[in-house]
Amino acid sequence: MKKKRLLIRSSILLVMMLAIGYTFYNHFSEDQGLVAEGDEAPDFVLENMDGEEMYLEDFEGEGVYLNFWATYCTYCRDKMDYLNEHFEEYEERGLQVLNVNVDETELQVERHEQRFQLDYELYIDRNMLVSSAYGVGVLPSVFLIDETGEVQEHHVGGKTEQQVVESLESLVPDQSAS
Repeated sequence: MKKKRLLIRSSILLVMMLAIGYTFYNHFSEDQGLVAEGDEAPDFVLENMDGEEMYLEDFEGEGVYLNFWATYCTYCRDKMDYLNEHFEEYEERGLQVLNVNVDETELQVERHEQRFQLDYELYIDRNMLVSSAYGVGVLPSVFLIDETGEVQEHHVGGKTEQQVVESLESLVPDQSAS
């Protein structure tokens, strides 16, 4: 009886170790589609909370602050608060702030929007297709995309308000080139 129990426990442990190993392999493999500095930002389509479609290519000629977030993420909430304070100013200067929720329910996102009185569009990445294409694994994750569609930087984790504003400032299209 003890040998049978040992065999069952060993089998369960082996299956768990294989599952953990597979998860690590899958998470850190290069074929995940990680977008890096200097890459052309992959186009995508998302819907806002009103069901209107938005394509990244719609913002050609404008800088894009692409922010992946979730309602449970404290650093995301801080960053979104900073963005809420500054997005109108930067929108007028040719910059778009795109806040992409990573596959939470519409109800969760609506409640978050109301609770924190957010004034900008929110998008939900259904089935995490966009975040997977960009290789997002940690939140918040931000891609700074210039007016030509090139990824200038990729930030992961919390930032101060000053760091967020500096990122926004770096994306303002050069008006003298127009």
